[in-house]
Amino acid sequence: MLQGNIRKWVSIGFIILSLVLSVYPLSAYEKNDVGCLPIIPEELLDQHQENESYDQNIHRNVMLAQSFIPSLSPLTKVEIKINKPRITQQSLFISIRKSINGSDLTSNTINGNDIPFFIYWIECDFTDIEVTPGETYYIIVSSNTPSEAPYRWRFDNNDDTDPYVSGKFYKSFDKGKTWGSIETQYDYADAAFCTYSYISKTDLVCEGYFNWTEVKPGQDNLTGYFTVRNEGTPFSELNWEIQNWPHWGTWQFSKKNGTSLKPEDGITTVEILVEAPHSNVPDEYLGKITIVNKEDENDTAEIHARLVTPKSKNDKKTFLTKFEGLRQYYITLQQNRFSYNHQIPNQRKSTMLFIHKNLNFLPFRTIY
Repeated sequence: MLQGNIRKWVSIGFIILSLVLSVYPLSAYEKNDVGCLPIIPEELLDQHQENESYDQNIHRNVMLAQSFIPSLSPLTKVEIKINKPRITQQSLFISIRKSINGSDLTSNTINGNDIPFFIYWIECDFTDIEVTPGETYYIIVSSNTPSEAPYRWRFDNNDDTDPYVSGKFYKSFDKGKTWGSIETQYDYADAAFCTYSYISKTDLVCEGYFNWTEVKPGQDNLTGYFTVRNEGTPFSELNWEIQNWPHWGTWQFSKKNGTSLKPEDGITTVEILVEAPHSNVPDEYLGKITIVNKEDENDTAEIHARLVTPKSKNDKKTFLTKFEGLRQYYITLQQNRFSYNHQIPNQRKSTMLFIHKNLNFLPFRTIY
């Protein structure tokens, strides 16, 4: 018997919990699209020079560099065409610089055992970096392999046509202290390389929830906050704005929009101040704040809000007083039913009107 009652109350508890969650979901924010899934951008080939007919050695005494001008940001990886004619286990070091003698913006090391013999495209996938389209950058390649077993960077040399008009091929014999152009005034030379990027995409994500209870009519110190962040591709810039908010009460926001919010910036916080409705009628107010991505109308987020103005103690006291008075009056009527039935019509009508007037506020219909 006891187990049956336990199962019964557990079932009732689950039903109540389901109803509550259907009205007030646990999630702090709501996306109107797929949202919250990682964005996988489509990789795009940006700069490239793929012709090659000659080699330039790379070893402990020689470093090479190729300049290029990107048209997209960020820079995600590069490929270079390498010839490995002899056995070497020494690594190949590849980095990106803003100036040829500057510091590395990003870099990677390719193990010698991972580089196949002879001529192959070698991929260098490093941490994405933000670059400025239209400005010059450099691919720097070096190795500690001995000169007897060098790597060789394939390049194209042409007397009439520049293989890559947006850059040049350079060589250093002193570990990068000074550089000289491989091409001369009589010919052109550019290494075989490719750079990659992708189309940036923003993704608006907002978090927060407002739940004010026991609020007095016109109360003007209701506070809270919600957060905005960009979960799009690295270095993408989100422009957002608050489009709608609840029509009840008076709402103030510390900011209603923002520009150029990057994933690397983290979250931005929006503080709010609300004045409750002035109505004296007890009520529950529901609403939501809608935030939109200004570049993508389908990318929106919603922050839900709830405000409750309960019945005052005076209202409860008045109700109980009236109800107790009517209860006593009803008892008196029952005790004097015979006398009531023999009242003249006018007296009976006055009694009925009194009962109707005092029972009219009750939540059920009065039946005589």
